[in-house]
Amino acid sequence: MSQAGLLHVTDSVLPPDVPLIFQGNSGSGSAVGNVFEILGAGGATTSVVGNVMTITFVSSGFTWNVVTSATNPNQIIIENGYICNGASLVTFLLPLAPAIGDTFKIFSHTARFQIIPNGGQNMVIGAATGISGATGTATSNSPGDEITFTYMGTNTFQSEGPQGTITLVTS
Repeated sequence: MSQAGLLHVTDSVLPPDVPLIFQGNSGSGSAVGNVFEILGAGGATTSVVGNVMTITFVSSGFTWNVVTSATNPNQIIIENGYICNGASLVTFLLPLAPAIGDTFKIFSHTARFQIIPNGGQNMVIGAATGISGATGTATSNSPGDEITFTYMGTNTFQSEGPQGTITLVTS
């Protein structure tokens, strides 16, 4: 059970020898001597000044970029999303040193896109695999196409989706 609100406990309300129990979404805990520690983890931090505790959550969400063919080729940066604008094909290069779980997204708004792997890298869309080099590419066919890739290890990027039609040319 998750609760939000102000918790105010004083000796006049509750003597120090009465156990105070906090119930969370997962587990519970008891205050010792009317002291209960709350620690941040996974992007959450806590700070206390006087009688006020602040809990801050930091999102590691995507950074969004609007790109055109004027910046071709565009080096993909992990945890970034790209919106392709303009009239000409926007080209992208896969990340050079990805870690497992690294993800990126590309949306074809008004311009189509093409993703080019580096030597030895694979792109997998469903059952099809595009393998490294100059001829292995993933290309959107029309505005409105979109795709998300996640690095799975062993030089392989696996797609989620895609939306629309992405042509995978294998080498």
